Amino acid sequence: MKGSAAVNAAVGQKWNALSKEEQARYYEEAEAERRLHAQLHPGWSTADNYGQKRKRVRRRAAAASRDQDGRLLSPVYTVIFL
Repeated sequence: MKGSAAVNAAVGQKWNALSKEEQARYYEEAEAERRLHAQLHPGWSTADNYGQKRKRVRRRAAAASRDQDGRLLSPVYTVIFL
């Protein structure tokens, strides 16, 4: 995490070192990309990036495990992803 903070700080310094005209060029390019994306994907929403997470369900196995002496061991679980 410390590495990414250092990278972000360096990028921020470079961005702030650019003139307002140079920054404006990037803002204009980003706006053109947003308009193009809106034309290509008119119904798209940022919520589309977040799908349903698969729910993890734990179920006990039909038969519990037993050792050689017949003693009950810890329950056996089967993990199923839906």
